[in-house]
Amino acid sequence: MQPDAARHYWTPQISASWSPVVIAGERLHMRHIASFFACVCTVVALLSPTARAACPEGEDLDIQLRDKEVQRQLILSGFLAAEIGRANEKMLRTSIADFRAANSLPGTDEAILTEAECDTLKHNNNAVYAFIGFKQVINPVNQLKMTFPAGLLPPEAKPSTETWQEYENPKVSRVGIDVFRVSGRESSTNSFSRGYQSYGALTLTYLHNSGSEVIAEGAGNRWGSRYFFHNMNFEYQGGQRGIYIRFDMRPPEGFVPPPEILPAARLEKIKKQIAKLYTAGINGAPIPSENEIAWSLIARAVFNIVASDFYDQNGWRELTTKNCVFGSQRRARRGGVRIVFATTRGVANKDGDMSTMFGNTASDRITFGCVQVNPRFSVARDTTYRGAWRGGARAANSRIRLLSEPIDRSTENYVRIIDTAAAEDATHALLVIHGYNNSFLEAVQAAARIAGGADYKGRVYMFSWPSVSRSLRYLQDVDNAEEAEGSLQAFLAAMLRDNNIRTLDIVAHSMGSQQLMRVLGSIRTILDGRRHEEGTLRLGQVVFAAPDVSAAVFNTKILTWAKLAQRVTIYTSGGDWVLWLSSLLRGLNDRAGGHTPWGEPLSVNASNVYVVDKTPPEYDFWKFFTYTHADYVDDKVILNDIQTVITGLPAGDPSHRDPHGKRFKALPYKGVHGKRYWATLPEGPMAEAKEAVQEGLKPAPPAASPAPAAPPTAQQPAVPPTATGTTR
Repeated sequence: MQPDAARHYWTPQISASWSPVVIAGERLHMRHIASFFACVCTVVALLSPTARAACPEGEDLDIQLRDKEVQRQLILSGFLAAEIGRANEKMLRTSIADFRAANSLPGTDEAILTEAECDTLKHNNNAVYAFIGFKQVINPVNQLKMTFPAGLLPPEAKPSTETWQEYENPKVSRVGIDVFRVSGRESSTNSFSRGYQSYGALTLTYLHNSGSEVIAEGAGNRWGSRYFFHNMNFEYQGGQRGIYIRFDMRPPEGFVPPPEILPAARLEKIKKQIAKLYTAGINGAPIPSENEIAWSLIARAVFNIVASDFYDQNGWRELTTKNCVFGSQRRARRGGVRIVFATTRGVANKDGDMSTMFGNTASDRITFGCVQVNPRFSVARDTTYRGAWRGGARAANSRIRLLSEPIDRSTENYVRIIDTAAAEDATHALLVIHGYNNSFLEAVQAAARIAGGADYKGRVYMFSWPSVSRSLRYLQDVDNAEEAEGSLQAFLAAMLRDNNIRTLDIVAHSMGSQQLMRVLGSIRTILDGRRHEEGTLRLGQVVFAAPDVSAAVFNTKILTWAKLAQRVTIYTSGGDWVLWLSSLLRGLNDRAGGHTPWGEPLSVNASNVYVVDKTPPEYDFWKFFTYTHADYVDDKVILNDIQTVITGLPAGDPSHRDPHGKRFKALPYKGVHGKRYWATLPEGPMAEAKEAVQEGLKPAPPAASPAPAAPPTAQQPAVPPTATGTTR
């Protein structure tokens, strides 16, 4: 269908009995009326939606497709089979390519949307929306809100005193909807499993199970008829909320599909998808007609629109990063970092900057925001950005914005973060979790140093728990870190609900490593909960810097999930006084990131886990408190190695990153055959640089005086020089 096909334009009808007025005064009067009428028409035209730009702003197609209205239009046009905000860039590009192919429009899956294409999508959206007859309703019993397809099913629920309400009228419609709000000790997973077992011959086209949330879509066979279904339920404040929608595969009598849905229904790829559900894979089963395919697309549009709105209407919050664009640049200049963060710190000054907005006390609310840090290189080494970016630098042009007002932590599990502003590689994300004795400012600086120095191409996230930021408040930090674990888990889930992310890299320091170890098991279901066409979600580079975790616990837990990661790197030290004190407070319980100066670092029996140890070569007890717990940002060798590790290249053990052996030395574990760890050389390449500088500054030795020539002897007469200065 061409952009303006099937459009109806209103044109004014002029009566044949009307004739121009010839009287001069009346002609002048009519001229004023005509001018006024022209002004009114101009204003109306400017206010008309068709007069404004139909396409969202964006420098490339991916940015345009992050617009929620465009996704809604693609759903109602029949080309997008996903809820709003859940489709990744690959699925959205495919839907645009299908839209262009079905409508015989030029353009690849990379060309930005034209005004004509956006106008067509908007027209299709309005036509199909009107056909379905969506209206907003509130269930009078359970008070749940929903976008209801009133054009297909009367919005009157069956009489019931329960919180499970049914909308069904077989005499009028082949559509049924259940909306429920139940209290109980049953999980969403168990609830769906019981329902799945009670229905026979189900064909699942999609199943998402994150433990507290289940979405299932497919077809079934019950009471002698085939039907499509969409089930969605999630745990919310001690109970479950959800909807169950079913469409009989047979369209109602007299069904005439809106013409705007037919281009999708005639696309060969979509016809095959629908036919597979109709026939349930049975050879010889009848192929659905065009009307039946169109009815299936109507059902799919209802599923995705109703489910998309149900989240936002009943407790969920979607946060977008659309206001996280600092300046006109698509990306911060090289070395600059844009960080999306979550913190359970209390807000000390809502109008403050990166150093004053958040305090060091715990809050009953979680705050989401973004900050951009651009580097300013300097010869001077200061405490703000000491050792950053492979050279001295400090924070400059740091700006911070909140994505929303702080959210009550009782609802923190019902948040979804959609990165609509990022121009970075959407498939990769880096999460940085700070450790003991860190302020919010220091945590942001650490994340910026790591990601900025690596020129990390993906998105950067940071979680900040309320460390007291005092050296002698270690035990209070232990409690605060443990108390914030639930919020870290909620932040991870909110991040990974953005289905563009395919690889998650993590850097955890000190107590942050303990938080990470405790929550990683719970996100296993999220890692495995993607659609087939969305691709798998896996851990990439996982870095533990000075992990303040029991060595025995660490060794046990890491074996259960290390196989999910591409590589795990652990940085240890025999001179970390913080981990020494931690071990002492726990009855000399060994810590994963520390050991005695004369001992060996942690040994992990996993093929993709590598240990890098930075123990002072000559330990001096009197310098006990000068050995740092923050080598991951204070020591250039460790910082630069972490920056290299998170890029993923080169793969394998540290020797691949140091082929000439200038930074690391492989050492065998005593009594463990074939197992090695890598010790850092005293200062690695920095020592070489210092030696070169020192050599260059040394004064040149004085020139030696030539020795006097020996007098000629009788046996050996002097040889006179030639004209060229040489001797014969």
